[in-house]
Amino acid sequence: MPLNDPITPALLADPEIFQQNRLPFHAHFVDQTSPEMPLTVSLDGEWAFHYAENLTAPFTDWDTLTVPGFIQMQSLQKPGQPYGAPHYVNTQYPWDGHEKLHPGEIPQDYNPIGEYQRSFTLSEDWASCYLRLNGADSAAAVWCNGVYIGYTEDTFTPAEFDMTAAVHPGENTLTVQVYRFSSGSWLEDQDFWRMSGLFRSVELFTKPELHLEDAFVKQEFAPDFSSATVTFDCKVSGAGTVSVVFNGQQQSAEVGASAEYDSGVVFGKGEADPDVEEDVQDVSFTFAVTDPALWSAEQPNLYEAEIALLNEGTLVERTGMKVGLRKFERKDRQMLLNGQRIVFKGVNRHEWSCRTGRTVSREEMLWDVKNLKAHNVNAVRTSHYPDDPYFLQLCDEYGLYVIGETNLETHGTWQKLGADGSDEWTLPGARPEWRENVLARAEAMLERDKNHPAILVWSCGNESYGGKTLWEMSEYFRRTDPSRLVHYEGIFWDREYPATSDMESQMYTPVADIKKFLAEHPEKPFIMCEYSHAMGNSCGGITDYTEYAYEEPLYQGGFIWEYMDHGIAVTDPDGKTGFAYGGDFGDRPTDREFCVDGLVLPDRRNTPKMDAVKAAYAPLKITLTDTEAVVENRNLFTDLSAYDLVFASSVNGKPERRAVLRADCAPGKTVHIAFPFALPEAGFACMTVAAIQRAAKPGIPAGYEAAFGQVWHNHAAARLTVAAPELVEMDCNIGVKGEGFEYIFGRGKGLVSIRYNGVQLLDDTVRPNFWRAPTNNDEGCAEPFEFAFWKTAGLYARCDALTAETKGEFVTVRANYTLPGGQTLPIEFAIDGAGRCDITMTWQGEKTELPEFGLLFPLRRELTEVSYLGLGPRETTADRTAGGKMGAWSYNVRQDFAQNTPVYPQECGSRTGVYSATLTGSGLNIGIGFAGDGMAFSALPYTPHELENARHLYELPRDDNKTIVRCAAFQRGVGGDNSWGANPHADTCFAVEEGTAFHFLVQKSNYHNLHF
Repeated sequence: MPLNDPITPALLADPEIFQQNRLPFHAHFVDQTSPEMPLTVSLDGEWAFHYAENLTAPFTDWDTLTVPGFIQMQSLQKPGQPYGAPHYVNTQYPWDGHEKLHPGEIPQDYNPIGEYQRSFTLSEDWASCYLRLNGADSAAAVWCNGVYIGYTEDTFTPAEFDMTAAVHPGENTLTVQVYRFSSGSWLEDQDFWRMSGLFRSVELFTKPELHLEDAFVKQEFAPDFSSATVTFDCKVSGAGTVSVVFNGQQQSAEVGASAEYDSGVVFGKGEADPDVEEDVQDVSFTFAVTDPALWSAEQPNLYEAEIALLNEGTLVERTGMKVGLRKFERKDRQMLLNGQRIVFKGVNRHEWSCRTGRTVSREEMLWDVKNLKAHNVNAVRTSHYPDDPYFLQLCDEYGLYVIGETNLETHGTWQKLGADGSDEWTLPGARPEWRENVLARAEAMLERDKNHPAILVWSCGNESYGGKTLWEMSEYFRRTDPSRLVHYEGIFWDREYPATSDMESQMYTPVADIKKFLAEHPEKPFIMCEYSHAMGNSCGGITDYTEYAYEEPLYQGGFIWEYMDHGIAVTDPDGKTGFAYGGDFGDRPTDREFCVDGLVLPDRRNTPKMDAVKAAYAPLKITLTDTEAVVENRNLFTDLSAYDLVFASSVNGKPERRAVLRADCAPGKTVHIAFPFALPEAGFACMTVAAIQRAAKPGIPAGYEAAFGQVWHNHAAARLTVAAPELVEMDCNIGVKGEGFEYIFGRGKGLVSIRYNGVQLLDDTVRPNFWRAPTNNDEGCAEPFEFAFWKTAGLYARCDALTAETKGEFVTVRANYTLPGGQTLPIEFAIDGAGRCDITMTWQGEKTELPEFGLLFPLRRELTEVSYLGLGPRETTADRTAGGKMGAWSYNVRQDFAQNTPVYPQECGSRTGVYSATLTGSGLNIGIGFAGDGMAFSALPYTPHELENARHLYELPRDDNKTIVRCAAFQRGVGGDNSWGANPHADTCFAVEEGTAFHFLVQKSNYHNLHF
């Protein structure tokens, strides 16, 4: 069917043409029905589809694609990827290097068009017909039966069109063209995969003769929150009765002629708007509420409301709403929720599904909300666009604070290669041709989402520098909705309009610099809208930020970047499912693995970073001495009596005693609780106090552990005295053996054999190790360059001298290593008659920082089952011990790696605070044990060098060749303040100096007998 009024390149590029015939914005109604007919019909499903490379290129043959969905994500599933592939860039624009463009211009050579088409049959009951595109990336034009209907940009808010004049009884044809690049693309330079398509639902809807066009629920409170007034400002088209039921009260009014009513109901003609039907009228209803049940993340109380429209007593339309009553304000330079100082314990969340991109299912959204609640997260920033309304509905129901962010980012117009390169092309600034385009995005978001109690803050967008237009946006927010505050981080870069943001918001600022800033600029509350960059193995030092929120009243928390990796599920060359990142589809330019920078893996598996988040964001801080628990209640509205406090003692990882106590402690207060029984004084003694939620809450079941605290002591066990083992010195080797064990040291090599009960346990020679596979953060701050010498120092260390002597109950073998730089490293192996080998390595060189200081044991492949006493159950690092619980844990080496390793291979899997560990394996009658005084321990299928050499998991060798155990005095912290220059915090940048020694042991011993 020919289409009239085709879209031209000039229209697509013109920033002043960002919508045509788009209907006015209004609130999103989840529950709007009519007894007379269905009001909405979904057009989701299979659509006919064809594709062209640009506006002048021919279309391909017709195919089918699924709506909602992205063209490029579905193209990946077809032979030859006929409709292109996703393209990942961070701050640069995807056309950079392909075409030289300035704002107001768009790509001409490559600007794909996807044309969708499907038929529908108009219901006989419908007197009107409207189309709603809930999300079209980046621009869309609509035709019905060949008649041009309208055009829209702004990818993430609905576009509605009136098709009544174009439809006819029977079958109709709907055509939607989607353009990959438009003028709006300059305003959508978010850090994400660049794709196009109808990625949210498409719907037809009709309006009865009496219809609720819009509603805005507003609230006011008594100073002590003992009462509230709730007002429903409604826009209604047609004539009849409007009835509102709320909190057991009912009010009604007639509409159809200008009038004014008593009893708090005011009604009259709305302001003239050329886009609104002439019979749309305003009517308001105000209700009084005594002792309101307030909404918060801790207690997400919601009231039911119903707005019914009747014609001569007959119901025409009803709209159900859920209303949360809460007050958010800035007072005395602090942000308060319901009168209490709030601390945002947040994450930034892009919408993502590894198989469908930003088309996220309701099941995935629900999983996200429950997962966030289960990890003590209380806030989400919708980075950097309005989320699907269903996600916001879930935030209302389950209790998550939301920063609702305008679909705006112009990063690439002003920040060049990480530096401020703002110039006359920077958007939006005060450029008049972009003003309406930008402001309309704010209006579309506010109008759609204004009734969500979860949204506390409107954000003017992300990383779009500064200027007058953004200030005007902030004023629009305040003028239209004074119940919320306004956020914008960009004033950090451009202070010309500081009033744009009601709070100081920064990104990736070190805690020391936050303290300095607040000392000099205490005028506003301060948040980190992005911090603790979670790329790869990261989030070290997170508690430095979270604890500061309870030291400085003006610092009110932040939002971790970011919640989820944006990896795309693919079949790797090895036939296994893997995840692609930038550049894997030939997309250039690209910022490669910067899209896999989340707390959660692409397929929604929590990484060990989430364990630290849960602990850092805990609603209670539990600190233990040797005799009492000190509990600080960090809730805003929940008393400590809502939790059972479970006291549990253990010795050598085995439970000993347990008691459950309860205590009262108001929010913001601290209580001291004496232990109900003494901390044991033998073996490895540990006391744990866990706060267990007594009653179920939305998203959190009864029995949920909200927080815990621990104290432990390692009481040295008496050592049995046995006769020294046999020393066997030969020309090439030195052997030490006794009943059930044998160690062999090769001259010029070191420890080459450990045999227990006749079973060889080593796969290769034991070596000193100073290296860890670089993390993304390491690469970002050039640590591989700084520490390059230490990569090969252990790999090529030379065992120059090997001596042995029997003294008392020990045979001591001394191996003297020379490193490639000339440093000497003596290592002593003191072996007793029970086969216990005490190892001491001592640094003899100058003071120097190292990535790691320890020994690497290549073990035979069967040794895959690990049991250990230390922090667990999953990975911890020197600067990310929060969330690690001291106890007895076990795991399988290969499974642990497969479940927890980052998408981009790097150092992972370490355990800190390890006092003992044993490895056993299928078919072996013996294992090998290690013990140290809270050492760093890891057991992986790979060496650090193998991890470093791979950019994808499929590039690694087979995982069943060997098991690599590393025992170390320390491993450098992973850092995380950012991933492009920040070092780990100073307290986890470890150094050795002359005399620094690491002492641990190896033996054939049962796990529970292994103690240092």
